[in-house]
Amino acid sequence: MNYEVAEINNGVAKIQFSDGTWTFVQLTADMSEADLDDIVHNIVPPHLKTGEAPSFLSAGATRTAAAKPAPSSPEIAAYILARQIAYGTPEQQLEYITENGLDAWVAKVAQIKADNPKS
Repeated sequence: MNYEVAEINNGVAKIQFSDGTWTFVQLTADMSEADLDDIVHNIVPPHLKTGEAPSFLSAGATRTAAAKPAPSSPEIAAYILARQIAYGTPEQQLEYITENGLDAWVAKVAQIKADNPKS
C-alpha cells in the first residue's frame, strides 16, 4: 500500500492514502524508514487493505465467536527436568565448584547424566 507524506509539522507527519483519507503519525529522531512503514502499515484504513481468505471461510458462513485457546507449553522431557533439579541453581553449582573444585563438578555432572539418560 503506497502512501504519501503530505506534510511534516513539529515532528508529526500527515500521511495521505490513495483514497484521500489521511492520518497523523508522531515521528522520532531515531525512527527508521522501516519503522515508519510499519506504523503506517498498521493504520491503513480497513477498506484499503487487501488479503487472502483462508480456505475454511466463505461468504455467508455462520461462525461462533470464541476466545482462542492458550497455546500449550512445550513438554520438557523428564530427563531434562531431573537433570535440572540435580544440578541445582547456578548459585548452588558455583558453590559446589568453589568448595569441591572443577574436577569434582565434572564428575558430578557425569553422574547426573548417567542417572538421568536421554530418553
